[in-house]
Amino acid sequence: MSDDFPGKSGDDAEVRRVETLFSRLPSSIVTALIGIFLCFLVLFETTGLELLKQWAAYMLSIAAMRVWLWYMFGKAERQAGTIRRWEWSFAAGAMLTSLGWGALFGPLYPTAIHADAQMFVALMVVITAFTGSVFVAVSNVTFWLFIIPILGPAVATYALTLGTGAQWPITAAASCIAVFVIVQRTLYQSSARILRHSAEADALLAEQQAIFDSSPGGIAVLDGRHIRKCNMRLGELLGRRLQDLASSSLDQHFVSQDEAARFFAEHAKTLESGHPVQGMYRLRRADGGQFWAEITGRRMSGEAKQSVWVITDITLLVANQQRARSGETG
Repeated sequence: MSDDFPGKSGDDAEVRRVETLFSRLPSSIVTALIGIFLCFLVLFETTGLELLKQWAAYMLSIAAMRVWLWYMFGKAERQAGTIRRWEWSFAAGAMLTSLGWGALFGPLYPTAIHADAQMFVALMVVITAFTGSVFVAVSNVTFWLFIIPILGPAVATYALTLGTGAQWPITAAASCIAVFVIVQRTLYQSSARILRHSAEADALLAEQQAIFDSSPGGIAVLDGRHIRKCNMRLGELLGRRLQDLASSSLDQHFVSQDEAARFFAEHAKTLESGHPVQGMYRLRRADGGQFWAEITGRRMSGEAKQSVWVITDITLLVANQQRARSGETG
């Protein structure tokens, strides 16, 4: 997948793909445990008890190993450079589990006098192969390492035991494999698109957040007059914590409430029309100090009441202009 989607977003999507693979493992383990229990009950009278116990012990051991692998993955640092190793580890566990299911068509396969048990085994293998294919659909290597050991013995058993009469069972098995491949490819491609778009969206969001946080001007998102979101720079300008600003109204930070009322009254219609507004006003810091601020704002696209404002400290600029005017007058 990383070859299809190069770059940072492709690496992120690759990591998320393997994370998705591991996130489905608990459901896969529960399904396997139910299948092991049912097989043990059905095959109890058709297969040697000692052999059945060995098979159950093997399957439970592999399940425990895969749970341990899932636990270690949860604690590991996920990086694009090492994520393929985790995928191959997962695929190895899936293959070992699949070998156990494939044994149902080997030494555990019921004799001809137990036709019902044979039908159960065939149905169980098909269901397990299908559900397993869905669980591992986001990984091509895991899919093939899982599907071949589980369905290969079934096809071989029908071919060897039924001889020329195995044409229809083999055709049915081949059709099942084709269906599994189609399902896996469809799910894989769908998951690939979703994971890529998700990674790209998160990368874009992180970039926008970095711009928001590192802006040299204070930024405030207003809902009406109330601050809903702001950056660190605005907190520095007003000398307040972001938590305090997020629950405050912008007009309470003006030196004069008359100026605040005039500010909103003058720019209300301009904001409603979607045009930007700009002005110079005096704002008050938390310690009582004052500064001149250039305030530029615009209504957010598609939002009737929300707007975005950039607040810049221009006290030095105003002071220089006043000195220049005083010098000209003198």
